[in-house]
Amino acid sequence: MKTISEMRKNNIKKDFTVDNLMKSNGLYCLVARPKVGKSLLALQLANAIATGTSFLGFRASPSPVLYISTEMNFTQIIDRIDKMKLEFTDDNFRFKEQEVNERKLNLMDLNYEFQTFSNELNGRFVIIDMLSGIDMNNSYDINNYQDMGQYVIPKFRELCKKYNFTILLIHHLNKNNKSLGSTAIDGSVDGIITLKQDQNLKSKILFSYESRDFESFDFAIKRNNNLVFERSEIDSNDLNPNLLIFLNYAIKQKEFSFTISEITSQLNLPIVPSVFGKLLKSNLDNLEKEGLHIEYKRTGTERIYYSKYEEPINEYDE
Repeated sequence: MKTISEMRKNNIKKDFTVDNLMKSNGLYCLVARPKVGKSLLALQLANAIATGTSFLGFRASPSPVLYISTEMNFTQIIDRIDKMKLEFTDDNFRFKEQEVNERKLNLMDLNYEFQTFSNELNGRFVIIDMLSGIDMNNSYDINNYQDMGQYVIPKFRELCKKYNFTILLIHHLNKNNKSLGSTAIDGSVDGIITLKQDQNLKSKILFSYESRDFESFDFAIKRNNNLVFERSEIDSNDLNPNLLIFLNYAIKQKEFSFTISEITSQLNLPIVPSVFGKLLKSNLDNLEKEGLHIEYKRTGTERIYYSKYEEPINEYDE
């Protein structure tokens, strides 16, 4: 047994790859539907780590990056790097593509690349784009919880431990906006970044992050003319349609209390309660600009929200 004092004395602050986003030797997943921008965001993250700069406001610890692609060749990667004006050099970036005649990249055959990257460059960050394009020398079902949780994910954990890597796996969302395949993928990694494009606002993408080590959060991003993602301030006209329905209801009610399940059912919102709860929480400041003030507290097993509307003071009112 240890006392509090003993635990504090022996507690060593963990190194990070990206502060408040990725710890060293961690295993992470980036998921999105096709064409949302997974690979572009991954390259942007790789550039931040390779140059020791910031990624969407998060400080990155410098390390060479190994980018393994099962979908893009070096010509496509170079086109994107040049378009995004990324600052990769021979000393901070390596790329491994799938050969034309290969059906999948074999993870075991990549040991030479891993060893070279670790020994010669002291590289510590690896991106695997895509998870579904990697072969493990063993038949497995990506939809099988046991296969993914007890065989596939542990293989990547072994690489993290053996080479002191932090690994980011890029993967698809299914049509229900869940990670394609078994839920073991989400449950076995240290953190997951989800990109979801707003169906009504194509220029806006929700960056959602969940982790066992850092605080979870959501914010909006959009691509600039160079295909680089930037944080996006959402103005009231860009509020998600579900929030607009809720806002109009709240204006009529003036003051009321509710739970997320109650309000999604009452307003017949085409969104599951858990997702609407995150959406509401990430837009409290935007709703407040429109005069809607929301507070909440947990009571038993439920979180009760208190909503109060006050007419906002605009410049033309002064």
